[in-house]
Amino acid sequence: MHTFGHSKNRESIRQSQATTLCCYNLRTTTRPLRRSSYRVEQVGLVTPSISKLKLFLWKILHGALPTGENLQKREMLSNTVCPQCGQRETTLHLFFQCAFAQEVWLQTPWESTFDSSQVSSVVDEHAISMKRRLLPPTGVTINIFPWILWFIWLSRNQLTFENRKSSAADTTCKAIQAAQEWEKAQPIVTPRPIHLPPTPSLQDLPEHTIICNTDGAWRSDSLAAGIGWILKDATGEIDRGGRSFLFVSSAQMAEALAIRDALIHASTLGYTSIWLRSDAQALITAIRANRRPTELYGVLSDIASLSSSFSLCVFSFCPRSSNGLRTQ
Repeated sequence: MHTFGHSKNRESIRQSQATTLCCYNLRTTTRPLRRSSYRVEQVGLVTPSISKLKLFLWKILHGALPTGENLQKREMLSNTVCPQCGQRETTLHLFFQCAFAQEVWLQTPWESTFDSSQVSSVVDEHAISMKRRLLPPTGVTINIFPWILWFIWLSRNQLTFENRKSSAADTTCKAIQAAQEWEKAQPIVTPRPIHLPPTPSLQDLPEHTIICNTDGAWRSDSLAAGIGWILKDATGEIDRGGRSFLFVSSAQMAEALAIRDALIHASTLGYTSIWLRSDAQALITAIRANRRPTELYGVLSDIASLSSSFSLCVFSFCPRSSNGLRTQ
């Protein structure tokens, strides 16, 4: 448990059950992301990649890549067809629907089947790519989606400007090798020992302190999440609530969203002293140690800001069996 006057927060990793302490159920339906709401910051969250890939993806998602279709819009009428097949070169055609691109995706050793010809939105496909994985022998654990797009683009440019044609298999191999090299080049960070303050008992906290239990559940197949919280005082339950989210990147993000929502609600009700408890041990440890992983940076910054508005804000881990009221 950690007492916050000005607090910050962090990580967790746990795939929760589909039903949490507030009896909410996760929805498996998804809605397409609107292009206007898809920012470059989200590209960085979904894709742990180097700067050139982030810029490249940004151009694709915002229609700024010089494809044949975009060149025609700028009244540049030469070299506007697909160099691989001669058809109209739209972004979807170039990266997913061209026979060459389809073969590149087909050559990629996915854990599950992926038919690129069915892709109708680059934005949606980029979000969905978070849950796709390569077969273990490749040694690639990161999202390879941007790397494949990049090497399809390089193959296209080599054919257009140098008249050099690459095979689909060679393009796939280069994408996998580049992802492997980048992943291996990342430094292995050995966390320093964390010396946390001792956990106070409830008797050490002010009498008017409320207890808040939070929980989050996440589905890796649909990237849907549900969160819930319960507020209690010495006399019993005060309030409870929860809601669902779409396109949540991980279980730890779901847990962090639950904590953020609980703090917002408690602050809205005017409480000034709160003891927040969660069964997401890694996340609670990160919050108490003021660590902020890149994936959770925005949500953890919100939690830090919210916790500083309380005169007392305590975070602690509690086992799932003790995390709130039993649900039927």
